Amino acid sequence: MAKQTYKKITAVKASSIAMYEGTFASIIGLLVAIMSSLNTTVTIAKTTESTLKGLTFGIAAGIVSIIVVPFIYFGLGWIVGYLHGLVFNAVAQSSGGIELKIED
Repeated sequence: MAKQTYKKITAVKASSIAMYEGTFASIIGLLVAIMSSLNTTVTIAKTTESTLKGLTFGIAAGIVSIIVVPFIYFGLGWIVGYLHGLVFNAVAQSSGGIELKIED
């Protein structure tokens, strides 16, 4: 039978929380950019005289957004994640930490 012990977490590395949240936000940003680029492509294709010209401009705008938007989301997610890490450390240290049950 496995031995069970309790361990306490009283602090985390704020930059590791920031990296996790930034990466997660960039994945969401990529999905948002893909949906937005599809919408932009269809809208521009509808409003131009030439469908081919509209698709070309729409796809160009979509490619730019697919590259830029995830970086913006990553940066904002990283900042929010770093703040979450700092707040977690302050709360965990003042409250005595979080106990985890670990089996060997």
